[in-house]
Amino acid sequence: MLEYPLLATDLDGTLLNDQKEIEPETIAAIQEYRRQGGKVVICSGRSPLSTKWIAKTIGLEGEPIIAYNGAIHLDELGEVNEQSIFQHESLLAFWALCEKEGVYAHFYEGDRLLVPNVNKWNKNWIENNIPRLERSGGLLNTCVSIRKQCSVEIIGDFYRHLKDKRPEITKIAVFDDGGKLYDLSNRIVNQVEAVEISSSLNYLNLEISPGGVTKASALVKLTERLGIPISQSAAIGDNYNDSLMLCAAGLGIAMGNAPEEVKQMANQVTGTNNEAGVAKAIYDYLLS
Repeated sequence: MLEYPLLATDLDGTLLNDQKEIEPETIAAIQEYRRQGGKVVICSGRSPLSTKWIAKTIGLEGEPIIAYNGAIHLDELGEVNEQSIFQHESLLAFWALCEKEGVYAHFYEGDRLLVPNVNKWNKNWIENNIPRLERSGGLLNTCVSIRKQCSVEIIGDFYRHLKDKRPEITKIAVFDDGGKLYDLSNRIVNQVEAVEISSSLNYLNLEISPGGVTKASALVKLTERLGIPISQSAAIGDNYNDSLMLCAAGLGIAMGNAPEEVKQMANQVTGTNNEAGVAKAIYDYLLS
């Protein structure tokens, strides 16, 4: 009997190495954990298609998935069983603040990315969203097919689009080269209602979710649905958008490449994402 029969794992900086591949020893460790009765749940800021593609490639079909930092829950068949979207007024207030501050943001609607213009933060989004995963076992034809299901849409008048079309936005990402996103996050809290703010790149970006939506809240809901006490779940991640999840789980494991503040919120620290840290964590803390 496993002490922690459920493992929630982040993707970027955690399961994925810096080349956006998953080490063979990590895949083997995951499957051994599952063979012994464990469930492995991807819990990521990535899109539904992206998370499903990665899950399929490493043999996690049939497991639930948490996408967009908890805004979308996929069931064991890969179907959406819960979705959270932004309040309309929150979207309008947020876009107005971005324009005032002169920062770039793009908006996620399903597996479509809405952008105000083409730039370095979105021009390769489809390829980044659906990584090739060649060394992880990903099939080229499948990768190409899934990429065709993603799209980037350039919106000329973004405020008007948000106001009139009322898109169902599940996540927003903000980028800026000027080093002002940490301070901006405080202004968002004060000026925009019903949003959650985190970062997956050590405040080189901001990831904005609808109010009450975090990886932690999603993990709590999932464990309740599965009938597994949250105290018997383990979670592993590398950045600020993982920190609440690490605290909520019975065992929180920070990657060796995590910021020091995130490591301090975890129960254990494992190797880096380039050292198969997830595999090490499974063997050291879940199967030992």
